[in-house]
Amino acid sequence: MRMIDRKIIEELYKQANISERKRAHYQLHYSHQDKVQRLLIALIKGSYVEPHFHELHNQWEMFSVLDGCIRVCIYDEGGDIINTFLAGPGENSSLVEFSPGEIHSVECISNQTLMLEIKEGPFDPNYAKAFPKW
Repeated sequence: MRMIDRKIIEELYKQANISERKRAHYQLHYSHQDKVQRLLIALIKGSYVEPHFHELHNQWEMFSVLDGCIRVCIYDEGGDIINTFLAGPGENSSLVEFSPGEIHSVECISNQTLMLEIKEGPFDPNYAKAFPKW
């Protein structure tokens, strides 16, 4: 059994606060070869994950916003926003799943946010994410 206690989460937020990207990851899977990749992501207000997509057919991505609030934008292939919404425990949804190829961005709009991300492995850094050519 493994428990993720408040001390781990507080340390993750500390790391996010000093990170240039204003976020930090805590890996829950044991290897990049694991069939299911799981990680906690702490974000600090202003952290922005630029529009990207996952190009392989098995690269769905799901996250649950456990604390805080994020803004999610979905884009068409020309770069226009086709949907935007807030996700978090106090919002209409706190669970989001992206299909392979779906262009999306994420911005932390609360002071801090904690997300659990789950995706299919194995993880190949050569195909971590792709960026649209707008």
